[in-house]
Amino acid sequence: MLLNSEDLTNPRSRIAGSRSLLVGTVLVCLALWVRPAAAGPGVIVASRVEAFTAPSSEASVAAQFGQGAPICVLDETIYSGLLLHRVGWLAIRLPGGVGYVPVETVDVTAAAPEVVDCGAPEQAQDPGPAVRPPSASPLVAPPRPVLRRGRGRESAPAPAIRPALIAGGFLPLRPARFLLGMGSGVAWLDRQSAAEHQFDDSGVTFNGTLGLTIYDIFMISGSLAAVFPSDHASFSEEVVLQMGGGDPHTADSSLSVTSYSIAAGLRTPFWAIGPTDSGWIAAALFAQYGSAQIGAHRSISNCVDCREDSLHMPGGTFWNIGVDLLIPSHRPTVSYGLTASYQRYGAGAGFTDEVRVGFSCWLL
Repeated sequence: MLLNSEDLTNPRSRIAGSRSLLVGTVLVCLALWVRPAAAGPGVIVASRVEAFTAPSSEASVAAQFGQGAPICVLDETIYSGLLLHRVGWLAIRLPGGVGYVPVETVDVTAAAPEVVDCGAPEQAQDPGPAVRPPSASPLVAPPRPVLRRGRGRESAPAPAIRPALIAGGFLPLRPARFLLGMGSGVAWLDRQSAAEHQFDDSGVTFNGTLGLTIYDIFMISGSLAAVFPSDHASFSEEVVLQMGGGDPHTADSSLSVTSYSIAAGLRTPFWAIGPTDSGWIAAALFAQYGSAQIGAHRSISNCVDCREDSLHMPGGTFWNIGVDLLIPSHRPTVSYGLTASYQRYGAGAGFTDEVRVGFSCWLL
């Protein structure tokens, strides 16, 4: 229908057009109102999510979604076909059938967008000669607010199916995670050993850790730590360059106290705190028991025949407790975080206590 300028300026035409628009809006709202309530709308929270044909990252990719894309979470109440179940995965409706996405990429606590046929029971479809191909682009349009009205007032929002993972739930268990850690802290040494070797009984530390977790429950780790207490028995010697070409000069000694340890223990799975563009920020607690070897040396660095004191520091067993904070990155196989722990040594060890804080990198 073509409208000329007179139609646009004529008040009666404007009123008639407004009435037509009002009637069309009421009909659309009534149609939306009588539809069944959406049983499982959700929103993609990661920047890029792949939907697989089976609940496994080894399966083929069926579709891709961008952040903010509305999806429909399926279960047996709204889908009559076969759904595959696996911890950590959600079944969602795709234009060509069913796909599976990790639960940490979906948030159903956000305002649920309108998802086509999300709450309608799946009907058996007779195979026909002509099959409508799926959309060329699997990315869904950004969510838009839709008001459902009945007799002049807004109806209550449709109940949403809450997946296994929301803020306060656990992330899916991973068969293995590798940990690389580096940090600092403070160590307290046995007072008797420190007085015997004439250095302070505490000092700043620098440490590194390698670890492995199995299904986010069992953990084994090894670490190296260097302590730098003040030395009250340092010495000086006159040295010259080994290859010649310089005048004699005085060099001072330095003290190094090191520990090598291995430990094993249990931990909690990562507990989801809040979503980000790449996944969930999460935290976990851990407790370990292990053994450490401790040694100390007082010497002049890079000197061939200078005096060197090897100081006996007894090793021993220890236990530690701590917390890991996991922060996802844009790469699904890499996460970063912070680790804080307290370590207590058994009687007779060269160390008594140690506090560590550092950065961590998790590899899947």
